[in-house]
Order: sequence, then C-alpha cells, then structure tokens
Amino acid sequence: MISAPVVRGLRPGDAVAHRTWPLGEGNPNAISAFLYEHGWSWVIDAEGGLHAASPCTRVYVGYQPDNRHVATWIIALDGTARQPGWRGTFDRHTPAELVIGFLTDLVNRSTLRPSTTASSAS
Repeated sequence: MISAPVVRGLRPGDAVAHRTWPLGEGNPNAISAFLYEHGWSWVIDAEGGLHAASPCTRVYVGYQPDNRHVATWIIALDGTARQPGWRGTFDRHTPAELVIGFLTDLVNRSTLRPSTTASSAS
C-alpha cells in the first residue's frame, strides 16, 4: 500500500504555497562589496580567481570559476591549538548570493577576542 506523506499544518484540499528558489551562479562580483564592507583584503590571480583573507587572516575565501579541478568557492577557517579548523566548498552552480549569506552569518557569529598585545601607556 502506498500512502501520501503527511505534511503538518495542511489538510486535504489545502493550497500549497509555491516558492521561487535561487538558482544559477548569481553575481559573483557582488562578493567584492561584502569584502570591502568588512575590511577583508583580496587579490585576483592571473587566471581570474579571487583569494581573500579576513582582517584577522584566520578566514580564507577562494573563488576559482574556471578551474574544474577545485571547488568554485572555498571558505576555510584556521583552527586553534584546541580546536581544528574547517573548510566548506560550494560548486559553480551555487548562487554567489548564498555564499555571501554564508559569509555574513559566519561574520555575525564570530566574537572579538581580547588583544594579546600590551598597549603602551603614554
């Protein structure tokens, strides 16, 4: 016997809301506005790839649109002595706006650490 899946909140005959989801690579150039607004530094290599570092240099963002041997988007965070780092990748079909959303959430979840350098008294 085959039965239909149960969807919470819907009754037989209720209308289902349809959504439009982001598809396609979007606008990869939009990432430069994010990087600039957040004080990141970046370079464009000879093949047109973008390599960026967060102000603290612990987060790397790479964009390699024409290299089929690596993921189009790479986001990596260096680890610490106590916690390993991580690396996330997105393929060429991931909209750039979703990558920017991921980076925005990452920045919003980060916290400032106290400075380890002593300030000089004047």
